[in-house]
Amino acid sequence: FFVDGVRDDGQYFRDLYNLERVEALKGPNAMIFGRGGAGGVVNRVTKEAGFAPLHEFALQGGSFGGKRFSTNLDRPVGDKLAFRLNSVFENSGSFRKYDDLERYGISPVLRYSPWALTKVTLRYEHFVDDRTADRGIPSFQGRPAGVPISTFYGDPESSSVRARVNLGSAAVEHQAGGVNIRNRTHLGAYDRRYQNYVPGAVTADLTGVALSAYNNNTGRLNVFNQTDLTY
Repeated sequence: FFVDGVRDDGQYFRDLYNLERVEALKGPNAMIFGRGGAGGVVNRVTKEAGFAPLHEFALQGGSFGGKRFSTNLDRPVGDKLAFRLNSVFENSGSFRKYDDLERYGISPVLRYSPWALTKVTLRYEHFVDDRTADRGIPSFQGRPAGVPISTFYGDPESSSVRARVNLGSAAVEHQAGGVNIRNRTHLGAYDRRYQNYVPGAVTADLTGVALSAYNNNTGRLNVFNQTDLTY
């Protein structure tokens, strides 16, 4: 996974609220990235601050108490400075008993263009994702076990996924004739916790299920400085 062409290798759910597009680069990509990724990479391209005012609000609703609200605000501050703010909040239940999720994110962007062919971009994202970890229904003789579809195995109070992500970057880009030069410094701080129960073998009389459990806690801090030259 990449964001704006820089490695973003934390294990977390990635929302699309602040993206301009998603690039799926299949197969060997040395021509673009100059390093591994034989199976391909996914690059998230985030929205930039522009000099045209923009005010967008979106509200979504769905089954099981599903609700989502997002904003997309862009505002010029003079002829050289622009500011953008994207945010999202989502909360929902599920057809699965005890399952729920809550996630939110905010991503401000500041762009400074001192000259027509040069721009400096400062970007930050704070993203939180909390939800129930649910491994579903076990199988019996090659088919899903004959229990209600909402049946939850294990302890929902201790089955959770938690992610806290903070991403910051500073980029300087200059166009010199047919040559584009971009330097980006990227800082990523990731705090992720995952714990759940896994239903396994079902007894022949259908009265028991083997349960196993595991958890994983990952803290990661990434610092990258990357210069790209494109002709």
